[in-house]
Amino acid sequence: MSVGALGSQLLLDLDYDEDSQAGVDANFVASGKGELIEVQLTGEAGPFPAARLQEMLALALLGLKELCRLQEEALAPWLPLSW
Repeated sequence: MSVGALGSQLLLDLDYDEDSQAGVDANFVASGKGELIEVQLTGEAGPFPAARLQEMLALALLGLKELCRLQEEALAPWLPLSW
């Protein structure tokens, strides 16, 4: 799940134009249980406050939860879910 900071605004699931303008750009990967697998965060425009990481993580986890819900809904009729 991508999250980006454009000024003071945080955006979830950035498109190319948003991503190319983000001052802070992050990607989060999590399991179906919400456990983090990978976090990649870059201050494209320079240093950023450490609190920004927590804000971006919180938004990413909301997006990942919704993405997992949609995936489970789509796959449940055909596949047993391991989580």
